[in-house]
Amino acid sequence: MRRKLMGFLPVSSIPFSRIYGISPVTDTLGSYKYKVFKKENRYGKGILVSCAYGKNDDPNAIAFVNEVITPIHQLLATYDAPDDFKVPIIDNYEFFNVVGGAYTIKKNKTGSIIFGLTLLVIGIHELTPDAWLGHEINLGRICFLMFMLIGGPAIILAGLTEVTFDRGSRLLTRKNPIGWGNKTYSFDDYNGVQTVRKSTNLIYTGTDVQVYFLQPQSQKEEVLVLQSFFSTRKVEKFIAELNTIMS
Repeated sequence: MRRKLMGFLPVSSIPFSRIYGISPVTDTLGSYKYKVFKKENRYGKGILVSCAYGKNDDPNAIAFVNEVITPIHQLLATYDAPDDFKVPIIDNYEFFNVVGGAYTIKKNKTGSIIFGLTLLVIGIHELTPDAWLGHEINLGRICFLMFMLIGGPAIILAGLTEVTFDRGSRLLTRKNPIGWGNKTYSFDDYNGVQTVRKSTNLIYTGTDVQVYFLQPQSQKEEVLVLQSFFSTRKVEKFIAELNTIMS
């Protein structure tokens, strides 16, 4: 595979044996693009090979998958080595606390509580006569206060929320002290994992790892964000641990 600047100036080349495949990448606005990923960096930035699509049933996206991605994947399969897709054996869990058959995602609760309280205290201070930003009412001040007064408690709640995979009962549970947003999903309804790369002003800000579950009655898909990482190595390790738990 070759990358060319403006369509004719060679920039780099990647042997087929190093290419993992072409996968969709969803952005925070809901649209998605297709990118090529290397085997040594399956959840990294990737190389863009398509335009953006807004819907799963976009006829152009369907044609791109059928006419481009499928034949390329068939070609890439001939260059795969036996160990390229070998499932790693997980002996030590880096991102889960293991108690018996229960696997709880590790979180920095103390950091979240301190950060959330700091935002909340600043927000409350800005409502007092000694406010640092004065008392002028404008859109910027309103947005600032909303972020502090709502974002602070939200960060605290997120830090106190626990997500546990119980292999005995085959249930995933998300719970927090106030019961807001508590969820329970069966492993039998698990419908896969997906990563979402986030960016602000075109600057990469991290990758969310999401899992999907199908509701048995409605067959509607629900998404749950498990963790966010900046390092692609951590993304790959987390997904490997998750796949081991769900297997």
